[in-house]
Amino acid sequence: MMRKHIHCVVLLVLALSLSLASCGLGPSDTPQRVLNVGMLLAQGGLGDRSFNDSAYAGLLAAQQELDMRFETVDFTTDEANLAALREFAQQEYDLIIGVGYECAGYITTLAPEFPERNFALIDTVVDAPNVASVIYREQEGDFIMGALAAMLTQSKKVGFIGGVDIDIIRRIEGGFTQGVAYQDAAVVVISDMAGTFSDAEIGKQLALEQYAQGVDVIYNAAGRTGLGIIEAAKELDQLTIGTSGDQRYLAPGNVVGNRPKRVDTAVLALIREVQAGEFVPGTRSLGLAEEGLTLGPFDETLVTQEMLAQLEVLKEQIIAGEIKVEVSEGN
Repeated sequence: MMRKHIHCVVLLVLALSLSLASCGLGPSDTPQRVLNVGMLLAQGGLGDRSFNDSAYAGLLAAQQELDMRFETVDFTTDEANLAALREFAQQEYDLIIGVGYECAGYITTLAPEFPERNFALIDTVVDAPNVASVIYREQEGDFIMGALAAMLTQSKKVGFIGGVDIDIIRRIEGGFTQGVAYQDAAVVVISDMAGTFSDAEIGKQLALEQYAQGVDVIYNAAGRTGLGIIEAAKELDQLTIGTSGDQRYLAPGNVVGNRPKRVDTAVLALIREVQAGEFVPGTRSLGLAEEGLTLGPFDETLVTQEMLAQLEVLKEQIIAGEIKVEVSEGN
């Protein structure tokens, strides 16, 4: 069954009336209508401490800043997902957001059906006059995390575990692998795809297998599946680096840090645009220069000040174009 999460700003009619009267507001001074935002979450849902939680944090930040209400819907079946987004459109929500590549087909269907509605898509592109697509140059930050993994490894073997085998994950893998080689060409990268973003047990099993092969640092790009990678790192006292929010508290001394993709700030920016009547359709690409990606925080017992300084140099070189992170065709 489809789960909905509704978050309302409650306005008491009596209190509002008294407030308007006390301020001497007339009919022309009617307060702005409450903004309505609907969001279809990606696979894995809330609690992934990753992609979905970051998108949700953007909604919460917008609610604190603006007069708005929002509703989130869990990703379930194609039929239910499409019906949920269509319901948002029929109810004239001001902004309808799909989180993740898997939402592209639904918005492709609905955008022409509801040309007056504003749609947004995170992590992939739908080309339509009423859709804003937010994509990321993940490979820029992943290059730096690859360099960090090469600095940290003692075995000269590092691992990569992705969720579903899609272009975005291949970009992350490619950036990471290039960063490892740039820092130390002698370090070997072992890669696996879990085939899912929502199964922590699969993530744990893959991580245990990689650690058994001599890997001592794993780069985690698997969403909720990645929680299992963290469990394996803690169990075997090995290291893992993430691509999401700060997960160090899940396994202190084993989670090195992260390279978060700032989905929260992208969601907040989109809602601000709608609230100001300045919604901009089209594709926007965010990387290090735009702060769509950030570095850290890191475990200071594992990452030295010298390492941090090296990472900052790499960041500036990528922003300046002195280091070019390659992306294979189609990714």
